Amino acid sequence: MEAKALSIGDTELAYVEQGTGIPIVFVHGAGGDWRTFDPLREFIAPKYRYISYSRRYHYPNAWSDQGQQYTILQHAQDLVDLIRALRLPKVHLVGGSYGGRIAAWFALNYPGLLRSVTFSEPGLVDGDSLAAGAAVASWNADIAGMVSSLRAGDLRRATIGFFDAVLGFKGAFERLPAGRQQNGLDNARTFGPMLSSPKVPPGPPQQWGEIDVPVLLMHGQYTRAYFWQSNYRLLEYLPPGTSTAVVPDAPHLWYPVSPEKGAQAILDFADSH
Repeated sequence: MEAKALSIGDTELAYVEQGTGIPIVFVHGAGGDWRTFDPLREFIAPKYRYISYSRRYHYPNAWSDQGQQYTILQHAQDLVDLIRALRLPKVHLVGGSYGGRIAAWFALNYPGLLRSVTFSEPGLVDGDSLAAGAAVASWNADIAGMVSSLRAGDLRRATIGFFDAVLGFKGAFERLPAGRQQNGLDNARTFGPMLSSPKVPPGPPQQWGEIDVPVLLMHGQYTRAYFWQSNYRLLEYLPPGTSTAVVPDAPHLWYPVSPEKGAQAILDFADSH
């Protein structure tokens, strides 16, 4: 599928869409673009209007500066502009990883544009236990190697290091489908601006309990401890009645590994809201 370009504000965003009816809009995470959720498209589009876009700075979008606007708040504003430019009715919003942080902030601040919000392993809070502390330390150690490669200007090694860290073991990047590897390499330049911006949206974790739309929190069955422990802690802050789903036999990046099962969880949730 070929992406289209949409002019919003001071930039253009690439996006794809397929299907009709109520929109489900997908927000990719770090090292991704509109292709990240493409494995889900064949399962979503027969029932909903599938829309996936590339966030500011991500492939194939042009850069209007050196990444100074790479913030969760700016990405959320871009999403507002995209929804309005496409004249969408209220949408179901799905964000993965860093995209989940954007989706959470969006749901908190723009509930009038949403039917529901889903986020998968957004990493909005750290877990609260000795084991969680060890998981955070392990994550920080793994990501440190990626940061060193980034500072040395080796974007390929930084990309490999990032995906190895996210998936939890050395060599993980090489096991990804070739298309997902290329997806990451095409977006290697975005890691610098992302790591230079605030990690999470402003405000205390208690604010997530004020989200006023239905929420689905997802994670892969075999995601590394850092992510699932974060999810369980986040669940303490989310509104009562928040739904949860575990994608079986899948890691943090479950989209290319178990797209049908992940898509079904999203569809079941959207169907009920």
